[in-house]
Amino acid sequence: PAGQPAVALSVDLRALKPEGKIRVFSPGRVIFSAGDQGDGCYVVVSGRVRISAVVGPNESRLLATIGPGDFFGEMAVVDDAPRSATAEAEVCTKALFVPRRKLLRLLERRPRLALNLIREFSARMRNLNQKYVAEIVEAERLSAIGRFATTIVHDFKAPLAIIGLATDLACSRGSRLAQRRQLRTMVSKQTARMKTMLQELIDFTRPGNQRP
Repeated sequence: PAGQPAVALSVDLRALKPEGKIRVFSPGRVIFSAGDQGDGCYVVVSGRVRISAVVGPNESRLLATIGPGDFFGEMAVVDDAPRSATAEAEVCTKALFVPRRKLLRLLERRPRLALNLIREFSARMRNLNQKYVAEIVEAERLSAIGRFATTIVHDFKAPLAIIGLATDLACSRGSRLAQRRQLRTMVSKQTARMKTMLQELIDFTRPGNQRP
């Protein structure tokens, strides 16, 4: 959590200390990027690290904030795959870096440590997956709202043109009472049409939205 002082590593994670090397990252420094090779994992000794991922077209979302005593970058090591997210130091951060080869060798020697870490990996992955899915849904939702708003702006041009023409005709010197009543009805219909489109946008942006 933000503002929490540095804490000692857990008993299991202390086994990683002889295998790793301390690295220091300045605020805003990218520790690794999505797509990078999974060359090792990190344990935060002090500071905070932001984990983010791209969930839309060139749109990055924060998935988690890692604090002292926690680790990150482990999944790319375990499954021998490229990084799936980007890690960035939020503040001045000190982290223990454990190379992939040494981590895997340690897990082979210490089955209990391997089991505990796998359990932790699984719990963390469930939480991150839920967060990732939620961010994707929100990004798509905002994108849909943007497309919907653009459509409404375009569709507003027709009723506004009709309202403008009707009011000009109603205010002209030669307009008759029956004609003004007819024009008033036209204006009312177009105004109601615009209110309906705006209400659809409002309903769509609420939780449990309706499809417009």
